[in-house]
Amino acid sequence: MLIFLQLYAAHLIADFVLQPKWIVQNKRKPLPLLAHAGIHIACGLALVNVGLDRSVLTAILGLALAHILIDYIKALLTKDGWVVFLIDQILHLGTVVGAALWLHWASWPLVEETVVATLTSAPIYLLLAAYVGVIFGGSFVVQKVTQPFLSRIEGDLLALKPGLPRVGKYIGCMERFLVLTFVITGFNEAIGFLLAVKALARFPEIKEDAKGTFAEYFLVGTMTSVGLALMGGLIVKGLYAQF
Repeated sequence: MLIFLQLYAAHLIADFVLQPKWIVQNKRKPLPLLAHAGIHIACGLALVNVGLDRSVLTAILGLALAHILIDYIKALLTKDGWVVFLIDQILHLGTVVGAALWLHWASWPLVEETVVATLTSAPIYLLLAAYVGVIFGGSFVVQKVTQPFLSRIEGDLLALKPGLPRVGKYIGCMERFLVLTFVITGFNEAIGFLLAVKALARFPEIKEDAKGTFAEYFLVGTMTSVGLALMGGLIVKGLYAQF
């Protein structure tokens, strides 16, 4: 575990703290890639301060090579975006995990047991179903519930409502994810803070709505979204206690 944490901390520092803008913008060119690899190697050597032998050095060099290869392919074949960024970081994390396992091959049976136990665990699938149902299924429910109210909002207020394209959908998904997580983990008090932040962000539209139509629409959508997440969290906690 120590070697994994050291290698991954080195990756994070090299990727997010010590990576200058000229490297970020030139991942298709050899010199920036080599410089990026050198930064990763330096961070790895600096942080892995226990048991730095030939195997560890090989792992650090291999991780740097794998890192710039992933970055080059990403720069060559894709455009920037949060999905690409997420996949990129998952691949980097996977290489660090692989290097740590290679350095401690004796721990591989434990990894196999953990994977098998995870894939056959009922609580894992309960959580998966809850998050998918609440976050993505909830989007359709909220849309169906609020659509009749949205059509009744006056045109000038309706022009204010959409904001950035599709951002409301992402806000709703994140809202349900956070509320569901707060309920499952027992941090119920954080839900109030979340709702206060959302209300503050929508205050300009509500203030301009003299008839209160947008405020009512906002409350219907928020209560539906949060209600689904609360119900999902309570169901998960109730069923989880049965396992």
